[in-house]
Amino acid sequence: MKSTFIKFLSYLFIGIIMLSCGGTQKTTNHLQSGNYTSAFNTAITQLNKDKTKKSNQKQIPLLKEAFEKAAISDKAEINKLQKSKTPENLKKILGNYLNLDIRQDEIRVLQPLSFEGNEVDFNFEDYTTSIADAKQNYSESLFSTAQKLMKGNTLDARNAFKHIEDLMYVNPTYKTGLNDLLQRAKSKGSSFVLVHLKNKIKEISNDSIKYLNKINSSNFDNHWVIYHDKKDRKVSYDYQVDISLDKLTFEPEKILKEKISQEQKVQDGWQYQLDNNGNVMKDEKGNDIKTPKYKNVTAEVLLYQQNKSSKIDGTIIVKDLKKKTNITNKPEFGEAKFQHNYAKYNGDQRANDQKYFEALQSKAVIYPKDFEFIKYSINNFKQKVDVLLSEQEI
Repeated sequence: MKSTFIKFLSYLFIGIIMLSCGGTQKTTNHLQSGNYTSAFNTAITQLNKDKTKKSNQKQIPLLKEAFEKAAISDKAEINKLQKSKTPENLKKILGNYLNLDIRQDEIRVLQPLSFEGNEVDFNFEDYTTSIADAKQNYSESLFSTAQKLMKGNTLDARNAFKHIEDLMYVNPTYKTGLNDLLQRAKSKGSSFVLVHLKNKIKEISNDSIKYLNKINSSNFDNHWVIYHDKKDRKVSYDYQVDISLDKLTFEPEKILKEKISQEQKVQDGWQYQLDNNGNVMKDEKGNDIKTPKYKNVTAEVLLYQQNKSSKIDGTIIVKDLKKKTNITNKPEFGEAKFQHNYAKYNGDQRANDQKYFEALQSKAVIYPKDFEFIKYSINNFKQKVDVLLSEQEI
């Protein structure tokens, strides 16, 4: 018994040691694998929780080692990147200088840091000038590259737009007129589409469908397509979408009826249980034994279904104005359907199936008006227009 208890204490002690060493071991593993940034972040996280905790104190020399080696690694990468001063490389150079500076700030917040009674010193550098120079070099590269791309084709203009966006994020005051340049890149890199609507249905007023050719492409995957519902003479359109509403039909109000026979075996009172001699049987306490009595009950459910629907038939044609060809010519429709169920019954209510409960609680309702059906049919048609256009490669 005593030896078992001693073993338990030993395992418990080992477990406590392993838990306390878990954080330092993780930092050590990162250092040994050359992942100095992760080692630094792990140590900083633990020390921010409690830098005076004994188990966390072991992180301090590891933090110093990670800090120094991460700085050496970043500076080596900066020297390597400077050999080819592309916008991508200059962005990484700026990022490395910012990382060097941020790591110093994270340590400053924790100072003073002591290990085994001695304060641990960290050698800091002033990266203010380096960061400013890197930011300027990156900004100049983004701007000059964007200007060159603006002289190219549509795809070049889209890349120019991305460069200007990055410049406005990193250095919004670099030059005046950046927003105008961004808009010019957006315009040159975009495909312009004129959406034309033709209504052939007399029952539908043009005012009620004027939103049909207003396309909100904000949820489309391709954000380089700009839709106009009115022609702008200053714009050279690449594509045209012709939306035509051709025919309106109604499925008139009607009621479908169905009779459903119901039968259930239900409990109908009780009866005494008799022995072979016809005497009432008794239980252990001397009480009369009773048993449930059942009978079959029937009913007839009258199920009613109210129906009415409308449908708008139309056509969507997408034209390539430059090539003078049709990309898409698709018949389409929008519909609205009304359906309501209610029921009545004759006979014994207990015979009714549970699935008819909701219908039996309902009553007949007034049908929606025709104009409501037209409204929902148009909305449904508009949804299909949006889906079709979002799938177009234009």
